[in-house]
Amino acid sequence: MRFPGIRKGKYYFPVTEKKSSLAVTTTTKPWYIVGLDEVIVDLEIHDCPQELLSELGLISGESVQFSAEEIARLLGRVHELGLSVRYAAGGTIANTLCNYTHLSGEPAILLGAISETIHPGTPAFAYVAQTPKAVNLDYLIPVAGQVGIAVTCFTPDGERSFAVAPGISGDYSAKDLPVDVIRKASVVASSVYCIANPNRPIAGATIEMLKIAHEAGVPTSFGMGTSAIVKRMRTELLDLLKKYINIAAMNAREAEALTGYSDPLSAGNALLEYVDAVLITEGARGLTMCGYTDDSVKRATRDGLHSGAIENYNQYEFSRLVLKRNCKSPVRIYTHIHPYLGGPQKLCNTSGAGDAALAAFLHDVAATRYHAETVPDSKKHAYGVEFLTYSSLSRNAQYSNRVAYEVLRNNSPRLEAPIGNDKENDE
Repeated sequence: MRFPGIRKGKYYFPVTEKKSSLAVTTTTKPWYIVGLDEVIVDLEIHDCPQELLSELGLISGESVQFSAEEIARLLGRVHELGLSVRYAAGGTIANTLCNYTHLSGEPAILLGAISETIHPGTPAFAYVAQTPKAVNLDYLIPVAGQVGIAVTCFTPDGERSFAVAPGISGDYSAKDLPVDVIRKASVVASSVYCIANPNRPIAGATIEMLKIAHEAGVPTSFGMGTSAIVKRMRTELLDLLKKYINIAAMNAREAEALTGYSDPLSAGNALLEYVDAVLITEGARGLTMCGYTDDSVKRATRDGLHSGAIENYNQYEFSRLVLKRNCKSPVRIYTHIHPYLGGPQKLCNTSGAGDAALAAFLHDVAATRYHAETVPDSKKHAYGVEFLTYSSLSRNAQYSNRVAYEVLRNNSPRLEAPIGNDKENDE
């Protein structure tokens, strides 16, 4: 595993140098994460006029369900206007898995349904061709029909709006779950998109997968997807978070829809009643993260104290996260970070930044499990506490923020290679 721990402060990226003088246990075990997702291909439309969104019933910055006929009508208008279009492998969880493989150097396993017949030039072909080999597609279930299409309209302000025709993406059932693979994962992840329609098989499979992971002690992560779905499913989501979820990821609008708080810090604090850690992306305002540590291992910040909805909220941001159930005396900890370098000089893409931030956080979660097994005598594990993360909450915010920045300044919602170059691309 490329390590997320000893990082040059300037970069916040993984390193491969081994600094420990302790005996290291050799292991060939793959430290993979598992994600269940709708297999979705993004059909990207660039320079989409704002008025076209209103004409076709799209909502700026949100995702709406379209029928196959509505997608065809949208594409007809796009053709009439001569806008540029391209296929890109998508899906919020698939994006996260892809990013994890680039950051960690470890594999990931994607679960879902894909077209049983794949031909060059089709959306399914684009999906397979654009997914890195480190993301294992062997557990996808072949189904007759077309994969899901998410038409992604990029308006000149960099915002993206979605029209989704799910196709066969929901035809993955609980009987298809590889139970042993889930139980041996470092992290298991899914999102609200998979449970948005309870009549689709994937909804039941998602809940069953999270239950299997939770009972096996595997950390679980869940993304909120879009505020419209969160608002509609608020009660069900809070119940799901309480039962099975350790890490909840969302943007500020989704956090408000879930908790009623427009202030991300207040929203994150409210969500700690349900989960162990919260990641909230805030666009141009940066990133807020919240979680728990044990009183015995809390570490005070060496930076200045800040107050918002919670006074001196960052007092213990230098602490590592611990699952609440593993704390003898749980302490809530918080941190906030502004966009790295104030954000890219040129904003190329806002799609996938949250997925990238979550991937960095999940890398750190997987790393502490890896390190505990390979360097068990390290002082990192000598506190009598089972940590959720390898690094402090503050460092995780820096790392997540930096990886999100890398996506924002490129044209793809996924990282496309291992990263670490800190130079701005002004071209």
